[in-house]
Amino acid sequence: MVNAYIKLQIGNRYYRNIFIIIIFFLLTSCGTPTTVVKRGQVSEIDKERVIMQGIALDTYYKRLEKLNNLSYPLLRQSIDYCKDRIKYDLGFKTISLNQIDKRFHKAASEKLSLTNEQMVLFSIKNSPSFKAGLKSGDIIESISSSSFKWYNDDIFINNERRNYSQEEVTIKVKRKNNTKLRNENEIIEDQILSLSLIPNKLCGYGVNLVQNDSLNAFADGNNLYITQGMLRFVDEDRELQFILAHELAHNIEGHINKRTNNSIIGTILDIAAAGAGIDTRGSFGAMGAQMYSQDFEREADYVGLYILAKANIDSSNIENFWRKLAAESPGSTINYNSSHPTSQERWANIKEAQKEIIFKMENGIKLLPERIQDK
Repeated sequence: MVNAYIKLQIGNRYYRNIFIIIIFFLLTSCGTPTTVVKRGQVSEIDKERVIMQGIALDTYYKRLEKLNNLSYPLLRQSIDYCKDRIKYDLGFKTISLNQIDKRFHKAASEKLSLTNEQMVLFSIKNSPSFKAGLKSGDIIESISSSSFKWYNDDIFINNERRNYSQEEVTIKVKRKNNTKLRNENEIIEDQILSLSLIPNKLCGYGVNLVQNDSLNAFADGNNLYITQGMLRFVDEDRELQFILAHELAHNIEGHINKRTNNSIIGTILDIAAAGAGIDTRGSFGAMGAQMYSQDFEREADYVGLYILAKANIDSSNIENFWRKLAAESPGSTINYNSSHPTSQERWANIKEAQKEIIFKMENGIKLLPERIQDK
């Protein structure tokens, strides 16, 4: 027994040594650089990291501001379509260091002047906060009404959730005085302002910018998402508004819930088949998830055009967006098994929908999409 154990130990040691020799041989055989590369100083690298992070944060929030400015009239004017998803909103965004990844704190502090106080990133054009004069860089000390009073991070949380009602809201603001000092001993105090606002009613869906270079936009039932790649690709603001209106229509029409429900029904069939001894490998669930997928996309284009019309946004020639997209993705013109209609079909469908909308506008007919039950 002892001899067998010793033999096992010797055998293990032998194979281990062989393994080490192989690894050493492979590592010494790897290709290596042949030049003497100059390396930057660690202090310079750390300094540049903060600068780049600051640029990234500033760019992201400027793009987010653009998205909110473009989506606001869509959310405001489509309340006739939103049913029970109505919210009240003041139209501004705040941020503090508490909402920033700790690895970006130094950059956020230096580039955006963020602290632990809630600072206004931007006021959305034509919103109540914009009309009241709330400015980027203002520090919000409190938001209150007859039924609540928020401080610090509660301001951020409740404003993001749009936890307002029809009642008047008071915002206490601290604004830095930018008047130039006449001498170094002069002290100019910050302004303390009290702004009174009445919230606007709108469709209660958020708008998010995704840090991704793909040409994509999507909805999840609660929010609209646009990638940075799509934002850079789109030439005209109204084209971006059409994309936002399309995703808003997905949420309004409940397409995400319908797809989930269809998938569940298919999965139930898979389970029933398994009980009968048939292995469907989830085929019915997959089929259910794709059922009516192309029709949902057609409907989102159709309802999206009505949303643009309600917001008084010119949609003439907006269908040509699909020509530009086809140039980037030629497969969209031939993929008949896709979850989306082909680009050329969407181009033609939009042309027909525009005729319907123009007819209604010219004849004073209410701008509501045609429903099956209305036929």
